[in-house]
Amino acid sequence: MQLTCACSDIDAAKSVWDGSDDNGIDAAYYDAAEARVVLVQSKWISKGAGEPEAKEIGAFTKGVWDIVEQDTTTFHKRLHGKLADIVLRMGTLGTSVHVVVVSTGAQVLAQHGTAVLEKLLKELNGDDPNQIATSEVMGLETVYHGLTSDAGAVHVSLDAQLFDWSYVSAPYPAYFGLIDGLQLKAWWKQHARRLVAANIRHALGATDVNTQIRLTATTAPESFWYFNDGITVVADAAVKAPAGAASRTAGNFTFTGASIVNGAQTVSSLGGIDDDERLGKIRVSIRVIVLESAPVGFGKEVTRTNNLQNRIEPRDFAAQDPEQLRLRQEMSMEGVDYQFVRSEEAAPAAMSCELLEVTTALACASADAGLAVQVKTGLGRFFNDLTKPPNKALFNPSTTGTRAFNATLVQRAIDGWIDAKRKGLIKKSGPTWGVLVHGNLILAALAFKALGQANLRRPIQEFQKTFKPLSLDSILEKALTKSVATIKKHYDGRHLAVLFKNPSASKQVFDLASG
Repeated sequence: MQLTCACSDIDAAKSVWDGSDDNGIDAAYYDAAEARVVLVQSKWISKGAGEPEAKEIGAFTKGVWDIVEQDTTTFHKRLHGKLADIVLRMGTLGTSVHVVVVSTGAQVLAQHGTAVLEKLLKELNGDDPNQIATSEVMGLETVYHGLTSDAGAVHVSLDAQLFDWSYVSAPYPAYFGLIDGLQLKAWWKQHARRLVAANIRHALGATDVNTQIRLTATTAPESFWYFNDGITVVADAAVKAPAGAASRTAGNFTFTGASIVNGAQTVSSLGGIDDDERLGKIRVSIRVIVLESAPVGFGKEVTRTNNLQNRIEPRDFAAQDPEQLRLRQEMSMEGVDYQFVRSEEAAPAAMSCELLEVTTALACASADAGLAVQVKTGLGRFFNDLTKPPNKALFNPSTTGTRAFNATLVQRAIDGWIDAKRKGLIKKSGPTWGVLVHGNLILAALAFKALGQANLRRPIQEFQKTFKPLSLDSILEKALTKSVATIKKHYDGRHLAVLFKNPSASKQVFDLASG
């Protein structure tokens, strides 16, 4: 686990749950740095050659599926405490899954074992370009190298060609200029997390920001420099090659004892791109601060101060949206506090609401199952571009503050009903469980359709007086029954965690269950 997540010895030891009825899973860990659940199968091969059998990997992938489906019935009771935390993480929007097969054998799996892993990834990821599942195979060579090296040590030596570079001599030496994306990829492939060992955050995986970094790199590499903040490196020492010393157009350097202290997401994102031609066109601003003449502790201070700024999330751009300001004004006229600017003071209450819950409610109330699916796969995409769908499908002049808040009240009641229903189920598996856990937003969309749009347009105070959450019980029971029947008839045996992230399948369930 340490080789994959760079976690502590204690956390790595706690992640192990090898034993009877472990469903093929030997360790499980939530990697907060990359917002992913890491599931491991390990095999001891005394000969140091060969690989785990395909049937063993098949048992492992079945266990992975049970966790994805939040079905704990196949695991021994002693594991249920640990499973509860992993299952909770799996239900969090934006969480990905990383499966690892590690052995003291070969570095690669044979054809049949590889096919089993690839089938799992294909089914989990479906057609969504934002992949939620990845895999990794480690053999004896990787294990030995990991055990004999310090993954957290900051002793990286970086060779770099800097373009249009310059030099600051005082009070402490530093270089700045441009570097191409291909070099950054090479750094990441060679050093991985050791490259960012001194950073306060490692790579964060498939976040909205990192997805946007990769999108810009692959679709508009020439514009990358204009959209990116660049990276900051600290190094113990710097050596410049004498060739071309009189020119600042390009210079070849070696930076020893180096670590990236700001820009880890940029480097890790570029490191995962296969298109080397486009990476070669990318330019990234770079600063390298040399510490050999700086006072003790200066490098840590550089790291701290370069990471003080709060992270900008896509939803923060909603603060610039005139539609959001209009909705706030309309709600305030009816005594409702609409908190669309991110703040620690945001606290939804009887007469207040916040941006993300309003977005979820409007998506479910839209009568468009596709919008509900997009919420399921990540709310951030609603705010990537405020001028286009899906944002404009929800936040446009036809959406009133009254309708937005009333929809939020209904969504809260629906969520409460689903939560109570889920907790009341004895069997924590099967279609009913799967619809309540993974199809919750389709259920909400069905309830909104049955309730009708006219109710949502009534004045807020009037709606609050007449709307009774209990009136939703029969609507939701009917929607649940029809959804389960549709699943059994058309999607029997399908993994519902994936199905309800598939727009076409979700739409069919919605259409058939609402008929």
